[in-house]
Amino acid sequence: MGIKSLIITTSIALGLAMPGLAAATTIDVTEDVMTSSFFQGTNTVRGYAAESNRPVMRVSTDDAFGLTGAETIYLNFEDDFSSYTTPFTATLTMQSVDGGFNANADNTNPFLVSTHAVNANPFTSITDDTNPTGTISWLDFYNNNILAADAAGSSMINGFGAVTFDVTSIVRSWADGSNTNQFIALTGKNDTSGLDFLHGFQNNNNGGTALGTTFLTISAVPEPETYGMLLAGITIIGAIGRRRK
Repeated sequence: MGIKSLIITTSIALGLAMPGLAAATTIDVTEDVMTSSFFQGTNTVRGYAAESNRPVMRVSTDDAFGLTGAETIYLNFEDDFSSYTTPFTATLTMQSVDGGFNANADNTNPFLVSTHAVNANPFTSITDDTNPTGTISWLDFYNNNILAADAAGSSMINGFGAVTFDVTSIVRSWADGSNTNQFIALTGKNDTSGLDFLHGFQNNNNGGTALGTTFLTISAVPEPETYGMLLAGITIIGAIGRRRK
């Protein structure tokens, strides 16, 4: 077998050993809404796709400006995550924008925003005019149904533009079936600055104008043995090349 044939054969073998490794899967958010202590009456969940009047949603600190609770964004992703059977990482991308109340994070006053799994479906659980049969108030859901954030699941916000969060642990729990609630809660629960923030994020559903601004990126992680095969292949090719010279 010539060295060129060996390189081709080895490359094919390595490609079969690492299917899809170089490619990443992108999944757009299905629905994103927010709850807020500013929302009065029964309409306490806002931002649905049909609501073209809310281009921006917000995340706040606990009890911002003396109001009980916090502004929280809930993201729903409808996909068959059980199909991801190999190790992977997951990144959430959102667009940081002006929240409209002059209480945004900036370089001088950064705001730690955290991503959380939930143990119930907020869309069907929270009582709202769109869901009068709900059994949980928005505040009780915030206090009792948002799980603790993974250590890697927070990002410091200090301005506008694209922001990413490591949500690997959340998405892996969907993939392995340990959590069937495919939602991410975006909150300021972990912020310890002591400042009041009402920081904005683009509503992905707003009139269809912002589609693609909120999405997950799933990237495969190669197994240790795959690295071994790659190194072995490179070593063999290098050794044969030296002999031929």
